[in-house]
Amino acid sequence: MDDCGDLTVIDAGCGAGLVAVAALAAGARHVVAQDYDAKALADTAANVTRVLGPQARARLTLWEADWSQLRPMNAELLAVNPPQRPAALLPAVPRNQRHLHDGGGPDGLAAIRLVVSHTGAARVRTTAAAALRFDTLVFPGWSAPRCVAMTELPYDPAWRALVPDLFGPVGIWELHRERPMPVRSRPPSVSAFGEA
Repeated sequence: MDDCGDLTVIDAGCGAGLVAVAALAAGARHVVAQDYDAKALADTAANVTRVLGPQARARLTLWEADWSQLRPMNAELLAVNPPQRPAALLPAVPRNQRHLHDGGGPDGLAAIRLVVSHTGAARVRTTAAAALRFDTLVFPGWSAPRCVAMTELPYDPAWRALVPDLFGPVGIWELHRERPMPVRSRPPSVSAFGEA
């Protein structure tokens, strides 16, 4: 996230706010942390304040919404680490963790399709396990996915059917909107949590 200085960034599905913290630390003008879980948003706000202080928290908006509601939030960059386990792998995930991994659909890419089809952002950055063939996706109105970083990581045991040795490549991919939408100078307040 070191290239997001002076940008408006959406952390889609923010969870505990790792992307929000990284973007704000790199100088993002403003970050919109989006999640459907109010506790995740509260955790994000607390983590931003704890790690970066109240000045960074003032550049953070919390938005309780799901990915089908992303369109109103225009930004230069949307970053997401979506659920990407193919549905066939979910039975191998412990029952109390399945809600964190459900949403990948048959091929593991349904969540990223949802995000790209609903965002107003000019650029989307996402993680994707190489076993999923993210590079073959086509999104009308968007550039072809481009891998900007690749690393080898251990996989959770639930991936064994696709990644037998449970160690393999994971990429960070970017897509660019062919005609960027205009970006608001500051996102509207959309949070029940307030603005700092």
